[in-house]
Amino acid sequence: LRITLQGIKEINMSFCPFDRYAGTGDVRNYYNRVSNEMVKKSNPACKINMDVRHDNSEPLITILYDDDETKSYSPRTQLMRNIETDIALTTRRKLQESDIPLNYGIVLRY
Repeated sequence: LRITLQGIKEINMSFCPFDRYAGTGDVRNYYNRVSNEMVKKSNPACKINMDVRHDNSEPLITILYDDDETKSYSPRTQLMRNIETDIALTTRRKLQESDIPLNYGIVLRY
């Protein structure tokens, strides 16, 4: 899966470290992927925020695109692979609509 921050204005992630349900580790792993130096080079203006809560709230990933559209994902109810695929496809579609050439920061191989 290729990760790029092009077309993304802000990524907000939140989780509770004491949550015993699924999804917390997925948010941490996603944070490590998007905060990689090579990925950040694809859009240095993109803000990446991590909010660690202590209120047993469910993990959440919120993406704010350049056109001010917001999409939220819950790793507790969705597979992380599906979330990453949806983010990648939405980003690709928005860049193609704006006639911006796609520049991938890094290719992750599983």
